[in-house]
Amino acid sequence: MSSRLPLAGEFRITCEFGKESKRWKAGFHTGVDMVNSDKIIYSPTFGKVFRIGFDASYGNYVVIKDDTPNDEHYHWLCHLSNVTVDLNEEVTPESKVGIMGATGNATGVHLHYEIRNKLNKYGIVDNPCDYMGIPNKVGTYNEKDYQIEKDELKTLARKTNLRNMPTINSSEKTLYIEGTTLFVLEPACTEADGYVWDKVRIRVTGQEGYMINKNYR
Repeated sequence: MSSRLPLAGEFRITCEFGKESKRWKAGFHTGVDMVNSDKIIYSPTFGKVFRIGFDASYGNYVVIKDDTPNDEHYHWLCHLSNVTVDLNEEVTPESKVGIMGATGNATGVHLHYEIRNKLNKYGIVDNPCDYMGIPNKVGTYNEKDYQIEKDELKTLARKTNLRNMPTINSSEKTLYIEGTTLFVLEPACTEADGYVWDKVRIRVTGQEGYMINKNYR
């Protein structure tokens, strides 16, 4: 078992994703701020170290590009006191990538974690709390409560619609490309329109819905 969190044990969210403020150039908080006691930062995904650097705002940072097929999300881990990986290094959720710090524009020791899409541009981001499966709310949590079974992870075998209801007709749908990662919440939970439906959550976007006839592997 593992989690999609970049830190272990008990942790605290100190600033939510999306909080509006003129403090940030984008007008909102583009990531989530987290802190724990051991300060060790892990890769939140399987991928490759895409960039290591320093920025006046982000301080010392590591950027990891997700290696899921057709997934071009970039995971930014910022304000680190020390970086413990090399450029182009392959990493997994068990890989230590750095130590939490207060470098850059930081009011105290913490991790700023944000997820950018394939453009990898500031302000074009997804909610990292959806990806991690945790509440987007200031509070204290424990990584052990957000473990996932490895066999829950699936990828789409072909382009597939995710629907808000288990039915072909009268349901909104979103088309996802082959290779998109998902988690099966309720396998073969409903039969409608002569089809068997699984309830799933698409990785990164956090959207939940129904998928027809197990179009995943």
